[in-house]
Amino acid sequence: MKGLKLAVAILTLGTLAIASPSEAKNLSQNQQTQPSQIIAQTPTPPASNSTVSNHLKRGIEKFQSKNYSGAIEDFNQALKLEPKNTSAYVGRGAARFLLEQFQAAKSDFDTALEITPDIAYAHYFRGFTNYALKNKPAAIADLRKASTLFQKEGNQELAQKADSAAKQIETN
Repeated sequence: MKGLKLAVAILTLGTLAIASPSEAKNLSQNQQTQPSQIIAQTPTPPASNSTVSNHLKRGIEKFQSKNYSGAIEDFNQALKLEPKNTSAYVGRGAARFLLEQFQAAKSDFDTALEITPDIAYAHYFRGFTNYALKNKPAAIADLRKASTLFQKEGNQELAQKADSAAKQIETN
């Protein structure tokens, strides 16, 4: 499976202004999240034991309950046991994004994409993270890549939303 279903669907983007990092967070918060699907949708090496899966599951549960710091702790534990677990990197990145730790979030998405380059959701979230970091060209590139990957996966709805977000950023 190629994507992380820690999905966000953009509502109405309206006019995007490159003013503050909180705007990117607000943009992403106007979207629906489905963190329970992280493990099922993200390509990751096989878990060495059930302990990694347990940490991931607890991280997802904490994320769902908006305990982002707690989720980060569990994703950290999973990464201690399995340093190349892309699910943990993307989950931790999403939690860090919502805590407005944008540079740390970007680092997590970068690492996930170094391990597995074609994770649509990692590109998608990194696009919004780059936007928060005021890197408009990188945000547009990531969102376009996400759109292409979503199309390959057959997820036309998210492909369109990623493309629309890239166009909105580009015109501002």
